[in-house]
Order: sequence, then C-alpha cells, then structure tokens
Amino acid sequence: MSNVAEGTHSVMEELSRDPNIDVVERGCLGQCTMCRDHRYARVEGKIIKSQQTDELIDDIYQYLEEEDWL
Repeated sequence: MSNVAEGTHSVMEELSRDPNIDVVERGCLGQCTMCRDHRYARVEGKIIKSQQTDELIDDIYQYLEEEDWL
C-alpha cells in the first residue's frame, strides 16, 4: 500500500486499462527496503522494480513480452 501511495497507483491504473493484463492489489509484500527505495510490482511471482513510475510500466511490459505472456 505504501508503494501505491508513493506513485504506483498510476501504474495500476494504466495496466488495468490493458485487456490482456489482470491487476490485483495486495497488502504488504514484506519488501520494506525495496518499497522505500523503488517503485515495484510483483508480476507472475517475480519482483519488477524501477526508480521511476514510468520506467516501471515499461519494465513490466518488457518482462511480460520476454516471458511470452503478452
């Protein structure tokens, strides 16, 4: 939730508009240090992290494409 409050809410909104992606909001993922220092998301069990919100969106899409989930 802290990560969402710090900027990833816009990432969730953008990804939610993509019909090929299911977005699920979870509570604490136990990644305190990462949550404090990065924007991150758990994608298919893997943590994707970036310094900036817009980079996180790009990194998520890149990961999904590399793994053939898109």
